[in-house]
Amino acid sequence: MTMDRESELNIARDAPVAAEFLAGRGGCLHESLQSDPDAWWAQMHPAAEPAETFFARISWSEYPGAPPSVKFATTLRGTLSDPTAWPVVTGYRPTQLDICMPFTAEGFALHPDWASTNQAWTGHGNPFLAVVRELQRSLNSLSYEGRYRP
Repeated sequence: MTMDRESELNIARDAPVAAEFLAGRGGCLHESLQSDPDAWWAQMHPAAEPAETFFARISWSEYPGAPPSVKFATTLRGTLSDPTAWPVVTGYRPTQLDICMPFTAEGFALHPDWASTNQAWTGHGNPFLAVVRELQRSLNSLSYEGRYRP
């Protein structure tokens, strides 16, 4: 499914600020490709392990009206089915290949009740920036335990 034109324009407006945020932390944002037009890739590093690199695929079906799907790959634009691509962080479930938190489509799919609580997705401000900030915060948190190793 491809994003509508309004979503494309909104994300194009907000992406540069998210890219700037990541660049300030040694990461970067890779734009979507024609072969996967709704996906952006955040290349990120935990503050405690700056040599460790995580590649998060962030994909919106509607922007800013719905939370994105967030998955990890071991390489830029790599396969999304490898649990070892995932960081071990509270709320991240490498063996389930999802993040059970209220900034992801996967989290809301598991907890539809969040939509009627203070956890509800609002899409206000710059949601792209909010998502990359949350991902970086997770990598820098005390609950970060490194890369998943089975």
